[in-house]
Amino acid sequence: KCVRHCPVKAIEVRGGSATVMAELCIACGHCVEVCPAGAKRVRDDVPAARQLLAGGARMAASLAPSWVAEFPGLAAAQLVAALKRLGFWGVSETALGAQEVSAGVAAALADPRPRLLVSPACPTVVELVAKYHPRLAAAVMPLCSPLQAHARLLKRRYGPELRVVFIGPCIGKKGEADAHPELVDVALTFKELRRWLEAE
Repeated sequence: KCVRHCPVKAIEVRGGSATVMAELCIACGHCVEVCPAGAKRVRDDVPAARQLLAGGARMAASLAPSWVAEFPGLAAAQLVAALKRLGFWGVSETALGAQEVSAGVAAALADPRPRLLVSPACPTVVELVAKYHPRLAAAVMPLCSPLQAHARLLKRRYGPELRVVFIGPCIGKKGEADAHPELVDVALTFKELRRWLEAE
């Protein structure tokens, strides 16, 4: 089923098993959603976050604002308290980085020339353009993503040794964290955070 539904045909059958071809994958997560056997899984990065904490790292959570949809009825103060109980030193909303990026996008949109502009906010879209539509690469605005902007802001404010863990809904952020280890140490999905909280 995942082979049929992959939007970029990045899955092949090898030895009777469906295998993701990393060089073609854009980390959209569709294969995980459609696999009836649960054979496709998102990489679990909770152990990496726990290892940072065990090593004594001062760790900040960059929390996607969509947490309110994942944890309905939970007050912000409750989630912050829970993250601090897990060992996080601080919690900040990724939207602060999005404000910086939005200012850059607004400046680009103020230019009245007709042209195609692609926001850098979604790593999956950026990967799609880079791998499958390279002729449109110049349309991706030369701005960092909200996550990268937020991580830079946190490191400027609290010191370059601060470790940053993103927590949000998107598996595409895992690839972004891998590509920018100088800014983001780990990217967790809300599902991973939920499992971690339940385990504790």
